[in-house]
Amino acid sequence: MKTRDIVVKNEHGLHLRVAGRVVTEVNKHNASVYINCKGCPRVKACSIMGLLTLDAGCGTRLQVTAEGPDEDAVVESLVGVFESGDGI
Repeated sequence: MKTRDIVVKNEHGLHLRVAGRVVTEVNKHNASVYINCKGCPRVKACSIMGLLTLDAGCGTRLQVTAEGPDEDAVVESLVGVFESGDGI
């Protein structure tokens, strides 16, 4: 199991397009991935609706947990999505 803390750097937070990109990245890998946000229940990273319920704004610290053959690759991929802040 691989766990990593990530800070949301996008100025608009975890909005629909970012959530869609997260789901796309997760679905490319063979791993179960969950995201925790302090004060919220853990959600599956392959669920757009689940991700949006986190209501994670810019600067929010998230914890990504992955388990499976591609756990390292999927976590690194998600780090890029959340920390790029590229306004997607």
